[in-house]
Amino acid sequence: MMKRIRRAQAGLGMLEVFITTFIVIMGLLVVMSSFVAIAKSNRHSERMNAAMSLARMEMERVRNLPYATIQSETGVYGEYAEHPDYRHELVVVDNSGVKSIILRIYFENDRRRAEFTTHVTNL
Repeated sequence: MMKRIRRAQAGLGMLEVFITTFIVIMGLLVVMSSFVAIAKSNRHSERMNAAMSLARMEMERVRNLPYATIQSETGVYGEYAEHPDYRHELVVVDNSGVKSIILRIYFENDRRRAEFTTHVTNL
């Protein structure tokens, strides 16, 4: 006499295996896309921090210039040895004794920039 195997003891069917595999793969895709987004965000933060450091350096350079020599200028990529993919642009507007200075640090081939404004007076 043969024993009958009940359905509950028969194990997983193919449909259950496919559904479980699909759910696991979808979860892994969500996790991997999150890692990619985090990596892009970190890279952008690092590049913006470098732009801010270069802007502080440029602002200090401008503040140390004699008032009469502060004028608009445009830099080129490669002007910073440690950051060859950055360049600066200085826009100076003279308003009778007060110069408005706009400093822009460009990166990623001018697709991104950090911009800072200050004013210098002739004392």
